[in-house]
Amino acid sequence: MKAHTGVGNGPLSRRHLLTTLAAAGAGTLMERTRLAAQTRSSGRIDVHHHFQTPSLTGGPDRNWTPARSLEQMDRHGIATALLSHPGDGGLFDGDEKARALARKVNEVGAKIVSDNPRRFGLLAVLPMRDVEGSLKEIAYALDTLKADGFGITSNNGEKWPGDPSLLPIFQEMHRRKAIVFIHPFVNKCCQNLVAGVNDAVIEYDFDTTRAITSLLFNGVLSQCSDVRFIVNHSGAAVPVLAGRIKDRVPGASTTLFSGGTSNHEGKNAKIPNGVYYELRKLYYECAHAAYPMPIAAVTKLIPTSQLLFGTDYPAEPMESTLDNLPNNGLSPEVLRALERGNAERLFPRLKA
Repeated sequence: MKAHTGVGNGPLSRRHLLTTLAAAGAGTLMERTRLAAQTRSSGRIDVHHHFQTPSLTGGPDRNWTPARSLEQMDRHGIATALLSHPGDGGLFDGDEKARALARKVNEVGAKIVSDNPRRFGLLAVLPMRDVEGSLKEIAYALDTLKADGFGITSNNGEKWPGDPSLLPIFQEMHRRKAIVFIHPFVNKCCQNLVAGVNDAVIEYDFDTTRAITSLLFNGVLSQCSDVRFIVNHSGAAVPVLAGRIKDRVPGASTTLFSGGTSNHEGKNAKIPNGVYYELRKLYYECAHAAYPMPIAAVTKLIPTSQLLFGTDYPAEPMESTLDNLPNNGLSPEVLRALERGNAERLFPRLKA
């Protein structure tokens, strides 16, 4: 008796088999394409996502590629990542080589974006110790490369961003209504301060807090009010220390040293609208700080319109943020705003 396989009573022909397999493969491809399109149109917007240029500046993950980011983004429902450079590598040397390095890093980033315009954006670097060079790079990054904003570090190795010598940089960013993401960087004054404790454990977040306090006390936040600042890691220590910072501003409280507990904010020429006003208008992203403690602190300080999503990939696995974000009791509406809606307002070109 002759054996039969396939559909009905007839043998499964090679042509039929190949047709069936092709259809199955096409179906799988179509489903993957559909899911990718859905991710791009409604997925998360990651404002804290690094690109590496190891041949130029080194970096913690020398094996990073755009393809690796895209694979992780698709896996975790991230539509777009705003690429920023994570550190120095010679950018802050204050010479012509630093200018040329900033230009090359930005051109590398712009090429990645041009190859994947809906999946990536660019937060350009600046040679921050070089004011004239930074002003020239602001113009080139925005006018020629069409960068989405800038990624700066919490200090340039010596000075924090509120230093008066750097004010012209922020005045130009104010004129252009630029977006500025602040990433932690350990000042050479404060490296290896605590024996046995890596700088990444606490110093990164303390330096972010120094940077924001520097911008606040020196009047940059009030004078350059059209700069949209994004603070990393759910604000680092800023939300927890906001009240103490307020009470240490000269003239901030009439009861500061008299044992009182007044929340009154007095006037200060560089912070005329008060500390809380300035801190609440900043944006705060949640990369590697989506644990209940920092989320509780930052949501007590700011309106939910100022919350953004970030991952700190590839320095941190995306799961370190995503696995913790659902544990905060945030409403579906707030989560949608955090993950995408607020960023769409900040970066209109990414609006679905």
